[in-house]
Amino acid sequence: MVAVLIEVDVRGVERDAGLTALREQIVPGIKSLPGFQSGTWLTGNRAGKGLSLTLWDIETHAQAMVDRFGIGSNPAMSASVVRCEVREVAAAA
Repeated sequence: MVAVLIEVDVRGVERDAGLTALREQIVPGIKSLPGFQSGTWLTGNRAGKGLSLTLWDIETHAQAMVDRFGIGSNPAMSASVVRCEVREVAAAA
């Protein structure tokens, strides 16, 4: 299994509108990609950085997600991806 960690700058995004876009557009779009296993999305912190951690069956599928939502992409509104890492999952509970 492979994980994709994404950090998004959400400083310019109104919270309620951002959460609506996340829940109605971004998450369904990611869930529909081949190989998606699970995902967790965290709201922005005081510095305006949100996080997501998604799990994929194989690296090829994880990389397809990165190609679509990687660094520099704008998944919704004025949010922008500032960090993206692909890693092998060592353990899960």
